[in-house]
Amino acid sequence: MIAHVASSGEDSGRVVLQLGTRAPSAVALSAAIRIAQAFQSEIESLFVENQQLLDCTSFSFVREVSLSGRWSRTVSREEMAFGLRLAANDARRQVEKMARQADVPLRSRVVRDEPLRAISVACAETGPWNVVVLAEPLAPSDGVFLKQVMLEIDGATGLGVVGPKAQRCNGSAIVAVEDTQRLPGMLMTAERMAALDTGVIVLLLLATHEELLADMEGQARLLVGGREDVRIELAEIDRGEAAVMAETLRRLRGGIVIGQYGGLLVPDEGDLRPLLAALECPLFLVR
Repeated sequence: MIAHVASSGEDSGRVVLQLGTRAPSAVALSAAIRIAQAFQSEIESLFVENQQLLDCTSFSFVREVSLSGRWSRTVSREEMAFGLRLAANDARRQVEKMARQADVPLRSRVVRDEPLRAISVACAETGPWNVVVLAEPLAPSDGVFLKQVMLEIDGATGLGVVGPKAQRCNGSAIVAVEDTQRLPGMLMTAERMAALDTGVIVLLLLATHEELLADMEGQARLLVGGREDVRIELAEIDRGEAAVMAETLRRLRGGIVIGQYGGLLVPDEGDLRPLLAALECPLFLVR
């Protein structure tokens, strides 16, 4: 599938920025803005009041614990709902300021639902050319949620995420290539993102053995020809060497990484910790 967002006014998609109870990442918000700029699209800020979180207040054993761990207290449903409203207002003001500065159309709303279902409904309402951006950094335990977003939401062509070490959106656009048949579409996305910054694109070819890597390099060079704005890097990655690949991405210091879900870069089953520990820029995933 080609990662694409409908242009503003087409009424067939937009950047859906999902916010929640955890603090949003400034890099994730910037990534949403830049994706909207690259595709001349708009953003819908979707703050999800997690229904499950509210339901937890009905159990007497659920308590709020301070960050220091020195005190705890029970929380009523009304207090929880009030706290969520405050968080939604703070997030809305932050996104509105950034969108206004970037001249990106924005609309905001608050829904009370489970996060996955809220995203799915939003994408189904206006689609199919949506890209979802998660405003909160991924945690190692978010693998199941990430898989559900990528595999269960039909109205989205891509997903933008950041890790806890995210610190920049500036730099070259890195395309993590695992299947050269998908390279033309991913390259088109990279061209849009690179045009906002350095204009430089890095094709990082990933394969599990040298022969395959050599074949991929030949196909990639045929596709890009003599383009001076594109350079090719090779990485032979054995299964289980996620830390090596993560370090390669960190060393390249890109402004965004564009890759496919369910392969070497982000397996549908496995540990996200090496990638999240090294990822310093947004990750734009396609199916």
